[in-house]
Amino acid sequence: ATPAVAMGKIPDTAAARKALKVAEIKALLEEAGLATDGTKPTLLERLEEHVAKTDGDDGAEVAAPAAEPAPAPAAEPEAAAPEAAPETVRDVPPPPVREVPPPPPAPAVAKDDAKHEEDEEDEEDGGEKWVLVAPAPTPLESLREMCAGCVSVEPLGAPADGGAAMMALVEYAAERDAIAAVASLAALGHEAEIARRTLWRDDEDDADVTSTVVRVEGVSATIDESIVARVFGTYGACVAATREEGTDAFAVKMADRRGAETAAAALSGVYRFEEGQEFPVRVTWCPCPSKKNSGDKSSAAGEKRKRDAGEEAGAGEGATLSAKQLLAVGLPATTTGGEQVAGWFAAEGGACLLFDKDRRCAILAFPSADAATEALDTHGGTLRPEGNPCPVTLRRIACDVTARPKKRSAVQGPPPGVWPPVPKPGPEYGEPSAKIYIGSIPQEYAEDDVRRIFETVGEVKEVKILRNPGDGRHKGSGFVTFSDIAATERAIHFIDNKYTLNAPSYPQQKPIYMKYAKLSRSAAAPQQPMVYQQPMGYHQPYYPPQQAYGHYPQQAYAQYPQQAYGQYPQQGQAPQGPTHQQQQMWQQGFGGGAQQ
Repeated sequence: ATPAVAMGKIPDTAAARKALKVAEIKALLEEAGLATDGTKPTLLERLEEHVAKTDGDDGAEVAAPAAEPAPAPAAEPEAAAPEAAPETVRDVPPPPVREVPPPPPAPAVAKDDAKHEEDEEDEEDGGEKWVLVAPAPTPLESLREMCAGCVSVEPLGAPADGGAAMMALVEYAAERDAIAAVASLAALGHEAEIARRTLWRDDEDDADVTSTVVRVEGVSATIDESIVARVFGTYGACVAATREEGTDAFAVKMADRRGAETAAAALSGVYRFEEGQEFPVRVTWCPCPSKKNSGDKSSAAGEKRKRDAGEEAGAGEGATLSAKQLLAVGLPATTTGGEQVAGWFAAEGGACLLFDKDRRCAILAFPSADAATEALDTHGGTLRPEGNPCPVTLRRIACDVTARPKKRSAVQGPPPGVWPPVPKPGPEYGEPSAKIYIGSIPQEYAEDDVRRIFETVGEVKEVKILRNPGDGRHKGSGFVTFSDIAATERAIHFIDNKYTLNAPSYPQQKPIYMKYAKLSRSAAAPQQPMVYQQPMGYHQPYYPPQQAYGHYPQQAYAQYPQQAYGQYPQQGQAPQGPTHQQQQMWQQGFGGGAQQ
């Protein structure tokens, strides 16, 4: 214990009391008559409470007596104040002034970042930098004065009498300039809108030349799916027919493009499902509403175009449809250019803004909204250019670039030949093999029709339909052989009991069902190439050596008389059998001498 604690003196400061040991704290508490149980924090807290109480009652026990202040002179009481100051004020030098360095320069933009920014700008500018002004003001030079900053002003279309142009096409350097020009021209009282000279994503979908889906408009509510499927099944394999909710239209999916084109050529503008039907149906490649068949009210001019399920929109719910521009889909493959397409709509004053030969489509502009509506009602789904029985589809096109759908990414799905994984078929399908048995095939389907269906899941090597030997009609079943077992697994997963082949003569047709079939021996185990083998029992010719008979004993031939060899020629004659040396050996073996 420290001397102060030994004398019962409690340290003056809290830090000194905190530095005491547990035994010292207990000794002080015991001397003060307080409890000494507990941990050090508890004991220290108890000691602090005792110090505070003792300091309040009598501070002399814990504090030193204060020194008496020196008496101040009575004559100069005010002069004593500076002497009583506890400390003197020192001159503190000001902190040094440091010059703040300028901020570092901005880092240079890397080439990749700059390219990325350029790509973003290109993405925003979709290339729609033309403005359609219809009707065009006269003279046309006045339009150039109103469109300050434009690149060019060109007349578009001409009336039949050869007068002034009915429309004008104004080109700008960028899409944003064209958008601003539309607003400025509208403020001046002119009818202007963005002229569509590029295909958007929804336009590319409608102009897909491989599509097998057609749209049938003008079908009354009393006609159900089975009747529509039966009618279209007479022109090819009909996969499905579905009514669009709330409309008088059906979406019909055919097995191939040829069947879809044949049905459109035979039915559009001609066929009526009922005798009392006012207008014939129109078969088109995409929604094509008219005044006569206005099932889809949302596709009228100035309205928002409906988007298919899963289709992404741009900045709004849908793009505003143009009143003066139409998209023509399904043009003949022999179409040479935009002038030929515009000639089909010369009566309405149409002009071609874009012609895409690969997609067989075009974008047309008309001088007024009434002219575009007249062309849509007159030619939509019924126009058959010379030499092309399949009608051309017309639909309104959007011109609101703010609601333009985003472009598709470069990579769409897995690369060719890469299939998604599917679960393994159960044991009820039999032992897995590359050959499957298929049933529920209508009489109207041949081997080529079945092949096209199963080629969607893998490479088909052979299709065989079982037929009756007498009349050649197939039995409604057959076999499909794939290149590997994985293709059969996909066929079972995607087609088995899920795919029904339309049969007009048998509406109760059931879905395709299948199971594994055994491969033939030739297919399961290919025959090995033939290799020539030496037949058994065949030996190389034996040529005995001259001394072959030398080992036989002489007595073995003693029974043969000497004259037995009289047939051999005498000496001096040409040998006819054994050699002369062999003859001597034989004679010696028999004990005889040479013949004379």
